[in-house]
Amino acid sequence: MTHLYKKGKTVCLLALMATLSLNSCKDFLTENPTTQFSADFVYNTPEGLEAGVVGLYNLQRAFFDNNDNNGSNSLIIDAKDDLTVPRGGEISNYGLLRQGIHAESSSVHSYWWNSYYKIVDRANALVAAGEKLASMDENKRKIVLAEAKFFRANAVFTLFRTFNNIYVTTEPTSFETAFRTINTKTPEADIYKLVNEDLAFAIANLPWASYQVGRVNQATARHLKAEVALWQKNWQEAKLQAEEVINQSGTYSLVPTTGQVFAGDLNHRESLWTLQYKESIDGNPNKLNFNLMPNYAELIPGSKYSIEQGGRGFGWLTVNNYLRDLLLKDPNDTRIKGTYYIKDYYYNDPATLPVGQTLGSRIDHPQWKEFAATGNDRHLFFVRLTTGCKKFFPTTGIPISDAHTMNRMMFRLAETLLFAAEANLNLGNIGTAADPVNSKTALGQVNAIRKRASATALTSLTFQDILDEQARELAFEGKRWFMLKRTEKLYDFVKEHAGYGRSGDESSDTNQNTGHANTPTDPYPYRNDARRIIRPYMVNWVIPRAQLNLLGPDYPQNDGYAR
Repeated sequence: MTHLYKKGKTVCLLALMATLSLNSCKDFLTENPTTQFSADFVYNTPEGLEAGVVGLYNLQRAFFDNNDNNGSNSLIIDAKDDLTVPRGGEISNYGLLRQGIHAESSSVHSYWWNSYYKIVDRANALVAAGEKLASMDENKRKIVLAEAKFFRANAVFTLFRTFNNIYVTTEPTSFETAFRTINTKTPEADIYKLVNEDLAFAIANLPWASYQVGRVNQATARHLKAEVALWQKNWQEAKLQAEEVINQSGTYSLVPTTGQVFAGDLNHRESLWTLQYKESIDGNPNKLNFNLMPNYAELIPGSKYSIEQGGRGFGWLTVNNYLRDLLLKDPNDTRIKGTYYIKDYYYNDPATLPVGQTLGSRIDHPQWKEFAATGNDRHLFFVRLTTGCKKFFPTTGIPISDAHTMNRMMFRLAETLLFAAEANLNLGNIGTAADPVNSKTALGQVNAIRKRASATALTSLTFQDILDEQARELAFEGKRWFMLKRTEKLYDFVKEHAGYGRSGDESSDTNQNTGHANTPTDPYPYRNDARRIIRPYMVNWVIPRAQLNLLGPDYPQNDGYAR
């Protein structure tokens, strides 16, 4: 990407390329270290281009396994939505909107900007080289180009959805282009044109099933194209693309139970794209689980960290009462019973079990309670015993560890079904509660997800129902903030639900002992600063100072923010 991250870019590009190769004889996408690559090899040989595409997977994976800020950089998209309690740690500064609202205090925004522009820049170079390389087998060339164009589309779309005012070029960075002054953003129509053209090429040239585990495929590209169509309010296109994936029932389907979704290596029939992590080979351990699970086993005799209870965490970002109550609307919903989220913790350590307690009984701390009388005891409830998300704890993980190596599902069929349901709702294709998943009706698609979770099928459907089901199914997967922004609900839903408290209550938790009954219907507020701070313009992220300094003096900051 021209001009946007000049310093050291060329050196870093070649250094990273020198660590990547592709072994196409194995079933899994692999990355083997080598010191024999050069820029000439990467961009002027078929083997080099294939290795260069593998480097795109490396860059995307590195975005999630970076452990700066206690491993929370990739989670700020979740901290900023309406479903979480940003209790503490680095992640809370963005969730509470204490950081990320001024150009000078947005270093994690810089991380997002730099990470995705690097992917765009690498993809540009690979596309340009692949289009002119004469000695490459045509089928291999098309697959290389299709993967590179998918990554470019996904990165550009991510940048556009977060930062809005972005500059996009398909020209590879060179010595001649790196120092151009950029003073204008790319028009929205041009951004959508590039993204849709890249995805159309990927759809036309990628197989339905990945030719190596971990590779993007036609289903991956169609899933993203459906989401792009929803942003453009092109309901028919969104329906077409999502249902093309749903119709591939021989390749893709929901796994039977919610307990199987995040179990094992995640390379199952529901996954449309899973980033592959292999300890000490590909990627680093991450601290996502540490951020999202409470610290239930520390200072509670009779309790120890376990796989069943989601391992060790510290509750920096947890499930708020709005999401928890959505999940509890149906008493049979399995998602909050230890598969996606965990609400109750149990005594499981006979060596430290207190007198009067029994193994397997629910922990009910005498002081640390959701409705404790003192602020400190309520705070410790949120540290130790609040509802946590365990989607990122591996089923083979070490319970006492704060970092884990686990594959990550980027796209999965449950979200595709919600895309299709939203499109069908807007097209008037509602259907009935008895419709099967392949019925091409909104109720058939939403209820497939609900039935898998043992929740009662819906008999009617509104857009709020889809929003609620999206919250239950996809919270903490980096999806909610984008959906709320796309549907123009973000500002209202953050004001209504962010942090913890009664819906719409904007009073500060520093005054928790006045004006509230301290009951489930009228709780004391807690960590709800975003409700008071958010402004309508904050649906676009501020462009950080570090990036503005590399752009031209007239480059537009997003509306509402001081340049």
